[in-house]
Amino acid sequence: MNSTTTVLPLFGEDTEQDQADIQPPPVHLGMAAAPARVVAYRDTQYEDSEPRTLLVVDCPFCDHQHVHSAGLASAPRVCLRRSRCVGRPTGVYYFPAVSP
Repeated sequence: MNSTTTVLPLFGEDTEQDQADIQPPPVHLGMAAAPARVVAYRDTQYEDSEPRTLLVVDCPFCDHQHVHSAGLASAPRVCLRRSRCVGRPTGVYYFPAVSP
């Protein structure tokens, strides 16, 4: 009976260098304005049971929505903010105005 042994790369040991050479350099997307809106919700995690708010942002870089905490519904923090896109890390978005 003939048998042969083949050595396979473990967890991409031999392929990491090949993949690194193929990837293009990151493109710096800069900063862009993004529309945002306030969404109220109740969170059972807190004992005060006060309504809280989230800022839902339509990301201009990845065409998804990002969610940010905005504090209590009685006094939401909707001031000028900026954040980095998770899907496209070289893009920074800001939301100067928030619609209710």
